[in-house]
Amino acid sequence: MKTKTPICDFVKQYAERKYARFHMPGHKGNALLGSEPYDITEITGADSLYQARGIIAESQANATELFGTGATFYSAEGSSLCIRAMLYLTSLLSANKGRKPLVAATRNAHKVFALTVALLDIDVIWIDDESASPTLCGCLVTPAGLDNTLAKLACPPDAVFITSPDYLGNIADVNGLSEVAHKYGSLLICDNAHGAYLKFLDDERHPMDVGADMCCDSAHKTLPCLTGGAYLHIGKNAPQRLKDNAADALAMFGSTSPGYLILQSLDKVNGMLAGGYADKIKQTAERVKRLKNELTEYGYTLVGSEPLKITVNAKQYGYDGRALAKILADGNVIAEYFDADFVVLMISAENDESELNALERALKDIPKKPPLEQPNFAFKPARVTTMKQALTADTETVDVTKALGRVLACPTVSCPPAVPVLYGGELINEQAVETFLYYGITEVKVVK
Repeated sequence: MKTKTPICDFVKQYAERKYARFHMPGHKGNALLGSEPYDITEITGADSLYQARGIIAESQANATELFGTGATFYSAEGSSLCIRAMLYLTSLLSANKGRKPLVAATRNAHKVFALTVALLDIDVIWIDDESASPTLCGCLVTPAGLDNTLAKLACPPDAVFITSPDYLGNIADVNGLSEVAHKYGSLLICDNAHGAYLKFLDDERHPMDVGADMCCDSAHKTLPCLTGGAYLHIGKNAPQRLKDNAADALAMFGSTSPGYLILQSLDKVNGMLAGGYADKIKQTAERVKRLKNELTEYGYTLVGSEPLKITVNAKQYGYDGRALAKILADGNVIAEYFDADFVVLMISAENDESELNALERALKDIPKKPPLEQPNFAFKPARVTTMKQALTADTETVDVTKALGRVLACPTVSCPPAVPVLYGGELINEQAVETFLYYGITEVKVVK
């Protein structure tokens, strides 16, 4: 399969013609950083992202074929934009039924999920699964746990929203979860921001191949794409209304000036994937598998099953995760994310053998110590108001130690990992205060 790169081709020809640019951007193609000649706006011939009829439409069609979906759309604003669009599309279906939208979700949803359901006034039911062993970043719900949650509801949700892979590298049983969701007439939506590359492995792991109705992929996280490049996928068997309104849903929340460098990057990735890059991904996954086995034999406890992510349980190796990450950084190995418990190392096919060898040496140079105790912060917060009421209420910022008994106004968490300890409208109890402090959150915004 050979996929053309129409966006890249157009911009290359435009840059080579050296036109006098009386259009945005203001740099006029003059190379200040080096990329400016290729940074254009939606001029004639360049198409328009949310009304794509030309080269962007052709490129998105190429991506649709590569991923085998019903339709694939580009985002130049990451999976955050796609999550907003997916929730809006879900609300359209509920409006068609004449009711307020309802979504069942896992608590490790990205904070953009929380803010979007608040803005759209979507009711949320948290999936209760005692076997999930939740942490801040991980909450691996099972089909049985989902079934148990949905069976208790008087009315099934419009959609079930899961995060897979999660930040720690846990991959959910998307196929089993989709079967349960569909049994109740609900959509299965997946935040697959960390798993775009899963499509190009030998076994079927990508959500679109195992039953999801919609999902988002951050191409920039695991494929050779500029930061901000992402996909919104609509399943082949999903309701037609989702596909028909997807571009409008993205436009509702997206910038009217999408980054054209990012669109070229997405287009370029199409050509690479069609030209054999998938083999490079598979080879890297095999190399990482061997590395994981070696680290496990060496004494490390690893978390998750994601092929291109190594998550070290630092406490089991005798270290605070922040200290372990600093030791690695001192050896020129920079982690994606770390907290007191875990160090997350994201790998792509662009990490060469020398870098993987350096990672292996750096980890093996660290002596193992007796395990440290890991706290259990699994708790079920009480909801006082809806997320929308909390988000739009008068608020004040207070020290966490003085927040006991207050109601959180909006999530307080950085990115990464962007997974909230509490969601807006929930009561701050003693466990919440302890958890905030454990993750370094010292101030919270609360309802007055």
